[in-house]
Amino acid sequence: MSADPGTEPSASKEFEESDTESARKKAEADRLRAAEKFMVIGSGTAVCKGCGYEYSPDKGDPDFPVPKGVLFQDLPEDYNCPICGAEKAKFESRVKVVAGFAENQQYGLGTNSMTEGQKSLLIYGSLALFFALFLAGYALE
Repeated sequence: MSADPGTEPSASKEFEESDTESARKKAEADRLRAAEKFMVIGSGTAVCKGCGYEYSPDKGDPDFPVPKGVLFQDLPEDYNCPICGAEKAKFESRVKVVAGFAENQQYGLGTNSMTEGQKSLLIYGSLALFFALFLAGYALE
């Protein structure tokens, strides 16, 4: 009871095609997943968690020495807090994350560049305004 030799290559070819198709889909999904980067807007400032010292690019740090205009992200890794000596990893950077992918920020009538809180305020504020106008319609009678 051997299988027909003419059908084996066809079945194996279909298996290979479905295998390459799934590999292609997986590669495409991995590529898209890697592109899922939310836009992060940094002010360049950071606060030391140990003592509360605030690094500002407007001032720089004459003790290290760091000239004015250098963002916190651009400081060298061996940067230490001038007050308590904490390393750079102990600082909390002041950034805001904008909802949506960085590549899509130019679309959406400006709403794509809003933060999550700003979008929530816009949505719920609009709903409250509509509800107030709806109730005001009853006062017209």
